Amino acid sequence: MGRLKLVVESVEGTCHAGYSAGDVIEIEEPVAKGRICIYAFSALIPYITPAYRKTPPDDWINQVEILQCPDPENTVRFRIVRE
Repeated sequence: MGRLKLVVESVEGTCHAGYSAGDVIEIEEPVAKGRICIYAFSALIPYITPAYRKTPPDDWINQVEILQCPDPENTVRFRIVRE
């Protein structure tokens, strides 16, 4: 296992957690570093877990590049970056 970064790709509306494009959450099990919105993070965890692990190239998680927070009016999109 390696490191995973969630990079804020875009913000539509007003992010009440204060995210701006380019902000980064770094994940290196079991620690996450950076400003973390608990609402977004709780929605992203089901994707973070398989993205963090070494997977075969044809695994479904390798097709997922962008994750989105659950707020439909103030949407933050995160790009998954594996290191």
